[in-house]
Amino acid sequence: MMRDNPPDADLERQLETWGASRSDAELSPETRRKVQGILTSSLTAVKPLPSQSRLLFEFLAVFAACAVGLITIMDKAGFHLMTGAQITSMGAILAGGGILFSLIVVWQMVPASQQGFSLSLVLALSGLGVLVGIALLFPWQTSGAFVSEGWPCALMELMIAAPAAVVFWLLARRGALFGGAGVGTAIGGLAVVLALAVLQFRCMFQQAPHLLVWHGGMAAVLIGFGALTGGCLSRFGPRFR
Repeated sequence: MMRDNPPDADLERQLETWGASRSDAELSPETRRKVQGILTSSLTAVKPLPSQSRLLFEFLAVFAACAVGLITIMDKAGFHLMTGAQITSMGAILAGGGILFSLIVVWQMVPASQQGFSLSLVLALSGLGVLVGIALLFPWQTSGAFVSEGWPCALMELMIAAPAAVVFWLLARRGALFGGAGVGTAIGGLAVVLALAVLQFRCMFQQAPHLLVWHGGMAAVLIGFGALTGGCLSRFGPRFR
């Protein structure tokens, strides 16, 4: 900043000389005024963030609106094939995952915010909840067309999660996002949970192997890609934007 301006360059040399002298002498009043003027002119007004509860409400509102909207306009074969227990249990598991990932993203947005639990715990709880729910609630049977039935679901999950991640990232970038890989993982996790919720009500193949491999497998890949993307983007600057 100061290297492009000759007066600033002269001031920088004075500061370097003073710092190298290791003396206890204070800066001259003129030098202090110059430094104060440069620092003051570099300050810009920022818009304060809403409270964490308000931010959490915004993320959950967007999550719920996207889920309900997509489920409404898409095929609901899975909804008609599932039992009441399956609908209630998977809905609760995925809604819980959405809440937990939303909390992590909100905490990442606010510097020095106190976190009630870690991202690794959220990943473990969400993943375990989905795996156990699918394993216990759905029948263990496969068809001869396992691959041809499965890859369209994986592709649909990608098509839902990718734009959802962009939407959540646009909401999150209003804050100060310093954790690259962690932010990418949390945003990716939130987008994946949304995609899983939509697919659960859309998919006509409500068997545990199909759900675990094609739904859960793609979810793991997408969350890993979110972590990788966040880590790569953080290298281009101090903030993940």
